[in-house]
Amino acid sequence: MPKVSVITPCYNGEKYIAKAIESLQAQTFTDWEHIVIDDGSSDDSYQVVSSYLEKEPRLRLFKQPNGGACNARNNGFKFSSADSKYLLFFDADDCLEPTMLEVMVNYLDARPEVGLAYCDYWLINTEGKILKRAKSFRYIASRFAIHQLPYEEPITPFMSVGFGACLEPLCVIRRSVYEKTSGWSEWLGQGHEGIDLFLQFALISEIHFVPQNLYYYRRHASQSINVNLEVQIQKLIEKWKLGKDFTESQKSYYHKLAYFYENRYLPYLWIKEGRAMMRNKKYIKSIELHLKAAKRYFMSFLPLPQ
Repeated sequence: MPKVSVITPCYNGEKYIAKAIESLQAQTFTDWEHIVIDDGSSDDSYQVVSSYLEKEPRLRLFKQPNGGACNARNNGFKFSSADSKYLLFFDADDCLEPTMLEVMVNYLDARPEVGLAYCDYWLINTEGKILKRAKSFRYIASRFAIHQLPYEEPITPFMSVGFGACLEPLCVIRRSVYEKTSGWSEWLGQGHEGIDLFLQFALISEIHFVPQNLYYYRRHASQSINVNLEVQIQKLIEKWKLGKDFTESQKSYYHKLAYFYENRYLPYLWIKEGRAMMRNKKYIKSIELHLKAAKRYFMSFLPLPQ
């Protein structure tokens, strides 16, 4: 049985999917299977992946009508080996550092209390050139402010997960914990879908950050990151406030998260954006954002939700 099931949703990824497959083949850790779900591509993605099947027995390819990345991930999990220990939901337009699986698997093997471990990444362009070395920022909120966790601190608490600490493809997941969740949220669609899933992990197990750049995250014009993330987070906040299908103890976690997201984290982001606008001499927009942040911040002195 493979120890790691790597699952890749692929929609019109013919330009990059070969590099993704080859970066997995170059891993120093070799006990894996790779399941690619062609999600109704209209380009030659299926043919590109098919060309690797004969020479790569660890690769499997399935084709489905377009259902979105979350649907493809959920179906990919169904096709994966039930005996695998870990999961990696690997994007079709990205690449892995050769030691990525070795480092992350060894980390999880040594820490059975950790259900999910994630790393840092390199940002690359369409040609694979490194644009910058990312350094992840993780935040928690107090009654009066936003605090940044030390970079070397591994434990990522529930609130930090809710603030978007974990990017989906950077996470190696313990299968036994994943099976206790509801899977990828097809109702939400793409954009912050990892927050919804990984919050479930944070209530079941520990989530750890591994401060190494082991992933190559590609920026290009056609990627699905070009969605309205503000709309997506509002969907999640409404879910947290409604509390449907949560236990009573879970409701308290989610209500507190919604409160601090709206009244601490969003104002913090608006102030950061406002300062950037000020530097770019967009003074009116900057003032508007600062006033918006101040108004929301003062609302945060209302009693916490129960």
